[in-house]
Amino acid sequence: MEPENTQEQQQQVGGKSKTGVYIVVGIVVLLVIGWLVKGVMFRSVTGVDVDRNLGGATTYSNEEGSVTVGGNKLPDNWPSDAPAYKNATIQYSGTSNPQTGEAGAAVVFTTTDSVETVVRFYEKELAANGWTVEQTAAIGGSTVIAAKKDTRSLGLYVVDSGNGEVSVTLGISMP
Repeated sequence: MEPENTQEQQQQVGGKSKTGVYIVVGIVVLLVIGWLVKGVMFRSVTGVDVDRNLGGATTYSNEEGSVTVGGNKLPDNWPSDAPAYKNATIQYSGTSNPQTGEAGAAVVFTTTDSVETVVRFYEKELAANGWTVEQTAAIGGSTVIAAKKDTRSLGLYVVDSGNGEVSVTLGISMP
């Protein structure tokens, strides 16, 4: 037969659970404060200037170069020989303009077309625009394509999102 819990035992159990809640809340508060302090320190140490424009894009720049992200259109400097998929909704686009290293642009979009339809389009259009497809790999429901033209590289990742949409990530280096 189990002994009945006395009122004192019940208060101790309640006290332990309250202490646990206080500890968890304290840890969360410390993490939030740490995150805020780190964010302030990071901004002041790196000296990054931020320019937000009305089109939804944001440009980050410092002495090493600039990066523009956001927006729902192809980057302004998107090369005309890099095919853009027509039946798509752009989710993200970005460009980098480093003082050192290689400049580039990327776009992520979704479409209701199949992976195969998107891959066939890019294989055909890349060849028509003078690109050489160096590798194509199909793994599960995704396909990766690597292409070159002159000194530029293009990478394409096409994957079935499983929700009736196909997600495509397209990046290009621009010397």
